[in-house]
Amino acid sequence: MKPIRILPAQINMKTNMPSRISVVINTLNEENNIRDCIQSIKSIADEIIVCDMYSQDKTVEIAKELGAIIVYHEKTGYVEPARYYAISKASYEWVLIMDADEVMTEKLAEKLADIVNEDKVDVVFIGVLYNYFGKLIKHGGFFNNNWPKLFRKKIYLQTYDKQDEFIHHGFINLKKKVSNRIKLPLTFFIEHSSYPSVESYIHKTIGKYALIEAEGMFRRGDKFKLSKLIFQPLRVFITAYMFKKGFLDGLAGFILAVLYMVFRFVVWANLWFLVNQHEQAGLAEKR
Repeated sequence: MKPIRILPAQINMKTNMPSRISVVINTLNEENNIRDCIQSIKSIADEIIVCDMYSQDKTVEIAKELGAIIVYHEKTGYVEPARYYAISKASYEWVLIMDADEVMTEKLAEKLADIVNEDKVDVVFIGVLYNYFGKLIKHGGFFNNNWPKLFRKKIYLQTYDKQDEFIHHGFINLKKKVSNRIKLPLTFFIEHSSYPSVESYIHKTIGKYALIEAEGMFRRGDKFKLSKLIFQPLRVFITAYMFKKGFLDGLAGFILAVLYMVFRFVVWANLWFLVNQHEQAGLAEKR
């Protein structure tokens, strides 16, 4: 990794006081990633909070070695329920969210330091460039700047509600309710090494997250719709691969679009199963 260049302290132009950033990272068995992640954000981090779900590897040991504060949260199967707790432990006004398999670029770090210094916005939306199966994916809608990664802690706490705990719905209220925001162009981005292999995508997203999302929909009372089971997967594939030019990412772009289509199908198939089970149980009780 390149040597770390420490940026000068951010001075709030309105108050002439230092503006400080707490970096929050949620972890579970991330010993292969956590060092690069922490090293990449040290130039702008005044505090690093690692919220760990009782990792069985050396994640905590490495994070402590690099100066992180460690807090623990029960293992929940996915990260969103632990976000609020982790952020509540931050000491400073600004919070930067990083996943353990993400790396901050130096160019983005400098830009974020300037934004905190200027003190004009409450939320900063940042691009995330995903590495799928060993290839950086720049098309298909997967490379976008819809991620509220840097925000004022008090704004997050004020807008938070239980919707933020649904899988893939984290920070939904920052997206919906906060207008004082900035979206950085995609020349500024975080690199996310999310899925090193096709098998890891199938196991984690299709095998695990699709069921968790369906369970959340079931608890909310969402109704199963056959039209969604049939047409939503087709629509997301056509949108990603054709309209959003996923074909420009070559075979990896095609494989990703197909896998994402399957993921949406499995979400609705799981919801059908849960609803059907519930209805069958209700009929059994009436007998």
